[in-house]
Amino acid sequence: MTATNENSVDEVKFWLKDVFKDENLKVNVLGNSEKGDGYMGDIVFVTAEGTGKDKSTKKYDLVLKCSKKSQALRDNFPVKEVFLNEIYMYETIFPYFSKFQQEKGIKAPFDSFPKCYGSFTTENMEVIVLENLKRIGYELWPKRDPLSRKHIDMVVTQYGKFHAISLALQKERPAEFQEFVDTLTKLLKKFEITDNVKTLLSTPVIESYELLKNDLKNDILQKWKGLKDEVDSFYKKSPDTLPGLKVISHSDCWNNNFMYLHQKGDLKIPLKVAFLDWQMAKYMSPIMDLSYFLFSCISEEDLEELDDILITYHKSFINQLHELGVKDPRVVYPLRQLLNDWKSYSKYGVLSASLVLKIIHTGKDEVKDIGDVAESGQDFTAAFDSKIRDTENYKKRIRPIVEYVVKHELV
Repeated sequence: MTATNENSVDEVKFWLKDVFKDENLKVNVLGNSEKGDGYMGDIVFVTAEGTGKDKSTKKYDLVLKCSKKSQALRDNFPVKEVFLNEIYMYETIFPYFSKFQQEKGIKAPFDSFPKCYGSFTTENMEVIVLENLKRIGYELWPKRDPLSRKHIDMVVTQYGKFHAISLALQKERPAEFQEFVDTLTKLLKKFEITDNVKTLLSTPVIESYELLKNDLKNDILQKWKGLKDEVDSFYKKSPDTLPGLKVISHSDCWNNNFMYLHQKGDLKIPLKVAFLDWQMAKYMSPIMDLSYFLFSCISEEDLEELDDILITYHKSFINQLHELGVKDPRVVYPLRQLLNDWKSYSKYGVLSASLVLKIIHTGKDEVKDIGDVAESGQDFTAAFDSKIRDTENYKKRIRPIVEYVVKHELV
């Protein structure tokens, strides 16, 4: 859907009428995000003005996250389920998490997500209505640039708070928490790790191996190349069945899924962060969030300080557990266990990051619409199968990761 579509305003009005039931809305469709910013859906920016029953006027700056209309895509990918998964996070889990933290008197709760006004669903359409964070000063970080250390510390601190809520609920309200887990697991059950998905994940490993042949020693590259052989065995098991601590996770942790509020527009001083895109939220090891985020967003300099960053995460996690009333939180999940889990599961993040780094170094004109790909009869994974164009910058990002994970025996 585009803002120039003559039916788009009426369509948006219809969706919003279902969300803002008591208000007579005037709607202005401003436009869409850039191609490639929302692979599984279209992002539409809207302003709306409504009059409630009390005759007061309210103004809204909104972002509408809309599912792709391609029937071919819906026939071959669980579009409805991933949207319902995100709706469940916004409309059920986040309100419950917020109330739980409020009941515990948490002074600095996890609230790093946009306000959700509601959703609209039919058999073939899903829409999530969110606040437009850009209008209140939030901004994306340039997707090709590694994050600064202050931004990284802020994100892992928030991940610590978010993950801690799961563990606290598991201990205090196990039945209610299990219902959340069961619902998320059921919704994403249709998302299968097919042979095409496995190829999608292993191909960037091979491509980076080829690109770095003249830059790294052969023994390092051979160990790195071996990572592709672990894709099949690693994804044979469902993430919720792997040993160790598991929490409700974000699961889609690349650079474009975080927006930051900075001090007076100074990019060096982040004040707040908002986590976006919860379609793949699931029950799994917190390491999978951490490793995906860190390996896709970290700079070469900060990679050398990765242990300190993990300690920052752990401190936040433990402090939040303490505030939530969990006894002996350091015994419940000691730092040594976190580091052991990192050794076991961080390869998940390495695989995800290698794919993300490939995608963001693809030419802008080569970004494929996933709906168009499906309509042409191809598997949805073909939308991500483009050539790396900016090879020099790609090598600058991937090389230190290859060296790090081999040196620390993560692959």
